Amino acid sequence: MNDKLTEATDEIQFEAGEEVEESLEGEFLQSERTIRTNSADPEIESLHGKWKRGRLVLQPFFQRQYVWDSAKASRLIESALLCVPLPIIYLAEELDNTESVIDGQQRLTSFFSFIDGNFPNGQPFRLSRMKVFPELNKKKYSDLSDELQDKIRYYQIRTVTIRRDSDPDLKFEIFERLNTGAMPLNEMELRNCVYRGSYIKLLKELAEDEVFTELVGIKKPDKRMKDIELVLRFSAFYHSTYLKYQSPMKRFFNQDMEKYKNINEHDATALRDAFKNSVQIIKSLFDKSAFKRFRLGTQNNPNGLWEAQQFNTSIYDVLMGVFYDKDKNQVYAALDAIREGLINLMTTNQDFIDAITLGTSEVGQVRKRFDLTRMLVDSILLNYHQQPRCFSLQLKQELYETDPTCQICGQKIQNIDDAAIDHIHQYWQGGQTIPENARLTHRYCNMARSRNN
Repeated sequence: MNDKLTEATDEIQFEAGEEVEESLEGEFLQSERTIRTNSADPEIESLHGKWKRGRLVLQPFFQRQYVWDSAKASRLIESALLCVPLPIIYLAEELDNTESVIDGQQRLTSFFSFIDGNFPNGQPFRLSRMKVFPELNKKKYSDLSDELQDKIRYYQIRTVTIRRDSDPDLKFEIFERLNTGAMPLNEMELRNCVYRGSYIKLLKELAEDEVFTELVGIKKPDKRMKDIELVLRFSAFYHSTYLKYQSPMKRFFNQDMEKYKNINEHDATALRDAFKNSVQIIKSLFDKSAFKRFRLGTQNNPNGLWEAQQFNTSIYDVLMGVFYDKDKNQVYAALDAIREGLINLMTTNQDFIDAITLGTSEVGQVRKRFDLTRMLVDSILLNYHQQPRCFSLQLKQELYETDPTCQICGQKIQNIDDAAIDHIHQYWQGGQTIPENARLTHRYCNMARSRNN
């Protein structure tokens, strides 16, 4: 899959092509459990006051962050000014007598943000794209007349509260059934509500790891929890290994969430250590090019390049899954050879290329890409102390800075990662891996030469 990371928005945007999000299969089984509710029509001012006092929880751990834009929030305010009835707000009464918002978080947050003057991200809330009251555009709540302020403060909205003497799991079933709005929850957001417990909290903690966020290119938590889903991808393969993977991917992740939803401290520590080991090694290998694919040049244009704005979850899976149990000192000693080998794998091995681009959630493709990556890395770590076959990155940099011309096609090499150091006297013919036997070429030209030979 090719997954687009937009650094400016701090949001991971998965492109179509790989089965990251699959449709939910079926519904919760019917049950005869009891649900008891209270209905009311409180004013916005009353709900705002309860929230200020901590009695109303807008964002319980299973809820997503605020995602409405200014225009959508402004339309809500305009509806209140017009006294248009709004959909029901669903609440759940907790054991400590607080109330959690099950459905309606975006609406209530919009009302409260307007009254307080700022959105949750700190940006001023000024009305925009008002159709019936265009004269109110660019105005804040404090700019409105007392009459209009009162219309908002005293606007009544219907609430249905699930009492705490109801079955405790029912609010999550209701949460799923209410997931039909204009911006329905994605699969990770649903997991966040269904598989509540210590595991989801651990996944959120790991998603905030400084090295991880740097590698995936975000500065803040993703609004749609896609960063947390990436951590879950690693965790599921860590717990089950790729050899026990069964498609579809969604079910594989859900089963992992169910099994470890109340993860114990011992298992949590082991997972945390494995995750950090992987991201630290991968940062040393690829830094900001991590989890991206390097594309080989062609006969018409021999210059290869990194897919700068493309995030490939298949590459993410294998890199995270291969390095979590590796000794960092051994990897660092063979860092140049491993980096070169991995770039070569994604540019010249057609089986691997197919496994990261075609039918990527199929069992055979998952095992193929993991097997090829693990065999490559293990082979390098096993043999790195012998006569090296790969030239060092330092030598490549020296040759590139001296003359970046490809010694085969005669064209300039545009990117050092597209440069390959070729043995003048071939390695398999006894040629040594020494500077005197090295020449700089395009990866494509070197590969084409090898095929011709």
